[in-house]
Amino acid sequence: MSLTKKFKYIILTIAFLFLTILGTVTYTWFVLINRTDSFVATAAKIDISYSIYLDGIMLEPDEFSIDTGTSTMTKTGIYSINVTDFEADDYIDNLRVDIHVNSTVDTYLRVSIIDALTLSTIDFEGNKGEVSIVDQPINYAFSREWDVNGTLYDDLFDAETALGGITINDTVTKIDHWFDNKLNDGYYYFPQVIEREMDSSPETISFIEEYDGDEFDTKSFGYTLQFAILVEAVQAGNMAPVYNWGLADTPWGGSW
Repeated sequence: MSLTKKFKYIILTIAFLFLTILGTVTYTWFVLINRTDSFVATAAKIDISYSIYLDGIMLEPDEFSIDTGTSTMTKTGIYSINVTDFEADDYIDNLRVDIHVNSTVDTYLRVSIIDALTLSTIDFEGNKGEVSIVDQPINYAFSREWDVNGTLYDDLFDAETALGGITINDTVTKIDHWFDNKLNDGYYYFPQVIEREMDSSPETISFIEEYDGDEFDTKSFGYTLQFAILVEAVQAGNMAPVYNWGLADTPWGGSW
């Protein structure tokens, strides 16, 4: 084979190999940028719900209706709570409210109570109705702990059992788990970051518990408590409480 033919052969071989390599690299690049399974990202979410119980039975959101005889007044999302018969299953002592957090990022939580003490009425023609009563705010049994002589107890019953009773010589302090900011904006705040991750299990936070250390003043016959709540949550980061709730600082003091 002449030198010229050998040179042409070498040039063609190199060109073929170059095109082959270039084609492989191009194909590989094309495949990589189109592999959707290599670029999956899960967005963070804020996910909350709540449960309301009376005597251990969870209530489902329902309509609250009053038959006036000539018409029916209907309210949605309202729970009717007994405030007159302390032996009744639906008496306020048996009210419990839990907040369920299933967020995938750290979360702040607040709750607003919408309630009204009402009195059932009936006129001389037999028509039924109701009127809202201006009264002292309901002293709900918000989630708390009790510091008795420097030791924390979930409730006073545990403290009494452990100490054989509580006397005037014992130092008893209630430690609320929720910050009451109702007079300023109508909300109760959970004053801690609820730490969450993508794989966190759902977390339940108690809002209203059993009356313990506090007592509810039973109302006269004919009164009813109409009760509902509004639950809000925002992510703890990225100044979300500032932008979403309009609060530059935490209601309990300090920065977010």
